[in-house]
Amino acid sequence: MVGLKIGLDIGTGSVIAAVENKGVVLSEPAVLALERETDEVLEAGKRAFDMTGRCPDAIKLVRPLLSGGISELESSEKLLRCFLDRICKNKIFKPTVVATMPAGITNLEKRNILGCILRAGAGRAVLIEEPLAAALGIGVMTDKPYGTMIVNVGAGTTGVGVVTMGSIAVAKSAAVGGDDMDRVIKTYLKNNRGVNVGRLTAEELKTLIGGAKMRDETIAAVAKGKDMADGMPLFFEVTAQEINFAVRDCVDEICKAITDVLEVTPPELVRDITDDGIFLCGGMAKLYGLDKYIEEATGIKVKIPGNATNVAALGCLRALNEENYLSSNGYHFVTLETLNV
Repeated sequence: MVGLKIGLDIGTGSVIAAVENKGVVLSEPAVLALERETDEVLEAGKRAFDMTGRCPDAIKLVRPLLSGGISELESSEKLLRCFLDRICKNKIFKPTVVATMPAGITNLEKRNILGCILRAGAGRAVLIEEPLAAALGIGVMTDKPYGTMIVNVGAGTTGVGVVTMGSIAVAKSAAVGGDDMDRVIKTYLKNNRGVNVGRLTAEELKTLIGGAKMRDETIAAVAKGKDMADGMPLFFEVTAQEINFAVRDCVDEICKAITDVLEVTPPELVRDITDDGIFLCGGMAKLYGLDKYIEEATGIKVKIPGNATNVAALGCLRALNEENYLSSNGYHFVTLETLNV
């Protein structure tokens, strides 16, 4: 008997898990609520995220999966254990896990991620690059010498990769994503409007009226904040143009990561990409106008898969289910025993 087969997309903002024969079974914010004195876990995922800006001093919120990696080993292990326990429930056998990692991370960072997954309850684990996982998730053929470009824009990182024959040909991970947009929105409103807003408000403004390109019509939203002059609460109106201006540098960084990869991609693969288009995935893929902005910057058509947020987790599961795919492409499972050798 063997345990569950789990595809795990570990991101800065969320953790998404897919299980064999069930599809996506978990999609939760990567947030942990801890008792401040003892570090005991109180809540994990959405329940912890809902406490943002509202919890008492006795509780601290941590987001241990920064930039798509592992920033706090102990907290990361606790978070992943909570999620694996939810998925596996009372099953006796430990699961086998294929998880995502940012392209270009160091061997030490890989070991830290694998160690957290294994100590959190997995029996065996292996990591694959996030753009490759997303490519597998959208159905890219693994046996064809054909180039496909994947751009996965998450909360903390943007992964750009060119995949051919089921392997990464060129890849880059840029430290820019949705969290950076939230941060610059907060900074813009503080510096230009004299209003202090929380992270959740900044994220709502980004989602509701923000974008990479201006809309044809003028739109605005009424938000709640705190007046920087007297510290009192207030309602204020903010326009889409202001939010777009605030996030423009972040959008330009995403485009630069894409053009940097295209510049070093072999010409034959670029021809394939030009014919087939760029696939835009991840939690920020549906930011208004981002696809069109990338099209204008590259001259290449951009496509957004219907399940753009979940493709990396589904791709990990596909890699796990396709016999011999991982080993034939140089990916090998480790256990706690072999990891520590």
